[in-house]
Amino acid sequence: MVLGPLQFAKNIRSRYPRFHRWSGRLLVVSGLIIGFTAIWMSLTMSFGGVNQAAATLLFGILFLFSLGKAFLHIRRREIAQHREWMLRAFAIGLAVATIRPIIGVFFATSRFTHLTPQEFFGTAFWIGFTLQLIAAESWIHYTRGKLAPQSAANSAVGMNRAPFFLTQATDS
Repeated sequence: MVLGPLQFAKNIRSRYPRFHRWSGRLLVVSGLIIGFTAIWMSLTMSFGGVNQAAATLLFGILFLFSLGKAFLHIRRREIAQHREWMLRAFAIGLAVATIRPIIGVFFATSRFTHLTPQEFFGTAFWIGFTLQLIAAESWIHYTRGKLAPQSAANSAVGMNRAPFFLTQATDS
């Protein structure tokens, strides 16, 4: 997560493209390890029960899918699509930090709601992951076409696309 903001900094990408590529590779390898670990943990040791396991499993798969799509797009030199998929992956990864204050709110209100941590952890996970993904999709749609396109082909391909969850898995 430390490398993520550096990947999105235009000055670093343009001035230090080699650093951008190598730190991106490190980010993808780390992301694969984290994504598969999250899936394994959701299946074997979920504190919040089935609700939390389902959220972690779904968003772990979406995280890995986003990383894979980003990698495929950059290999094809489709910069705009690569950026969008990396934003999605980063947002899902960042959701873990968003979940923490949501859990804090649930703990603070538990004497009124009478919910136990096992009952509200899953809900907190769904809220955190969903908020981050909504924020990422909003940013992608807001900035789509506003950024200087890398090439005419990249800008034409990525302009009027539906959000990733409305497209088919074979869409590239």
